[in-house]
Amino acid sequence: MVSRIYLIRHGITEGNQRKWFYGKADLPLADTGKETLKNLAARGIYPHIPADADCYTTGLLRTEQTFEILFGNREHKVISKLREMEFGEYECQTYEELKDYELFDQWCYDESGDARLPGGESNNEFYARISEGLKELRGYHQLKELSHRHSGKDAVSVVVCHGGVISAIMQVLFPEVNGNMWDWIPDPGFGYMIEFNKGEAIMYERIEDIKKLGFGLMRLPMNEKEVDIDQTKEMVDLFLSKGFTYFDTAYGYLDGKSEEAVKIALVDRHPRDSFQLATKLPAWAAATEEEAKQMFETSLSRTGAGYFDFFLLHNLGDTRTAAFDEFHIWDFLAEKKAEGKIVNLGFSMHDKAEKLEEILQAHPEMDFVQLQINYADWESLTVESRKCYEVARKYDKPVVIMEPVKGGSLAVLPERISRIFKEADPDASLSSWAIRYAASLEGVLTVLSGMSSLEQMQDNLATMENFQPLSEEEQKVIVKAAAALDAMPQVPCTACRYCEKGCPQQIAIPGIFRALNNYMIYGNKEGAEGNYEWETREGGIASKCIECGSCEDVCPQHIKIIKELKKAKEMFE
Repeated sequence: MVSRIYLIRHGITEGNQRKWFYGKADLPLADTGKETLKNLAARGIYPHIPADADCYTTGLLRTEQTFEILFGNREHKVISKLREMEFGEYECQTYEELKDYELFDQWCYDESGDARLPGGESNNEFYARISEGLKELRGYHQLKELSHRHSGKDAVSVVVCHGGVISAIMQVLFPEVNGNMWDWIPDPGFGYMIEFNKGEAIMYERIEDIKKLGFGLMRLPMNEKEVDIDQTKEMVDLFLSKGFTYFDTAYGYLDGKSEEAVKIALVDRHPRDSFQLATKLPAWAAATEEEAKQMFETSLSRTGAGYFDFFLLHNLGDTRTAAFDEFHIWDFLAEKKAEGKIVNLGFSMHDKAEKLEEILQAHPEMDFVQLQINYADWESLTVESRKCYEVARKYDKPVVIMEPVKGGSLAVLPERISRIFKEADPDASLSSWAIRYAASLEGVLTVLSGMSSLEQMQDNLATMENFQPLSEEEQKVIVKAAAALDAMPQVPCTACRYCEKGCPQQIAIPGIFRALNNYMIYGNKEGAEGNYEWETREGGIASKCIECGSCEDVCPQHIKIIKELKKAKEMFE
């Protein structure tokens, strides 16, 4: 059983538009507020709450109207103690109108919390009232948990209330998180999901204006060696028209042509606030600190974006992480964030969970992480999708998922495995199962799909436009297919790397076996060749093997490594 409370701020009112101080005033939603909420709901940013969820408002008109737009005529209760702060005689006035009043000045700069506006309430009185309201809410929610304990159904409560109230609640529930009241206040129409365990708040995630499908720009349609800009424009326009807004590129994608295509197809043709753009900096590909830092400016220039909504240190893991430390990239990008050129700063990583935890412990300031997650790698001993996902959840980091279709391998499966999916749903594509699996995980910001044709995009949009998480029965289908994949013949390598340590030729043995397995299991020759090229980029190719046997002597899995390297040589070289 999962236990969650959703806190959602009401939509835009005249008070928000005019920047009034107001709380008790019973203002309705502005027409803009109603329209914005409808648009946000159409884009699918709000939770799909169960039919038996407990719902609440504060009884004020703006919360009632917001609730009706988002959740219809569901039955709900009123918790009046969760109303906004009362500003008394100063209600519905702006800072400019009030700044010369002595009492207002005293209230603004009061550190005791006892200063009160005429006819209003002090900060201490407000927080005490909200604490009582939160206690009432948690009491109701605990009853919901108790009623669902034996059935195993999720216990969900939804509250439509106010910005200051949500901020106060979040400060109470997560006192260890740095930030003042203004940091916690969500924009109108947004809010938080809070997860509980044994009555204690254990994590939260923001309700974001991002749908669960991101356009990965690594595999754009090509005309020989150039990006097919006309088709890319069509894909961008279709993607945006369906309410999807997240675009993902990188400094090195298509030798820089991906970022250039972003400018032509997206940035130059659509309002900057209508989409989120992510790109990445691969410091390990630079020879000097200056060159690594220049990558940021190059990406900014190529895209013409002005700023990046999401910026990533690209592909941490193995020996690559050291370059970001050596070239002081963490601090450099923190400065760019302070300058407003980065909104959210994170990193992508291909390594094991232990390494991910080390990085998150060293850099708690990261806003999000990007991880390889798909059902085939969920229990993989080399990728550790599940373990990495659990580490990200442990540190309250939203996850952007890459490789949900495993580089296309899960879109074309062996017949006996694809039959499992076709018997369950003859009309669903194999890739739709993989993408929905990834998007069904909690704490996922979006799922990237590297689309290289209009047809691929149309298939993904059909799957995700009205996204529904996998049902219990559908999850069983995934488990069955994953087990069948695991039973396919493959090299049983766990990437312990004992073989590499004693190899006189420095052959990239675990990486070569990953490429070999990709072909053996999925029959994806092109993808496997790409894997091999990447894994042996520093020269440790299979044909360098001198058959000394030192690798086989230390292999815990007793793999016939020399024999498998000969297979890889024949297949990839």
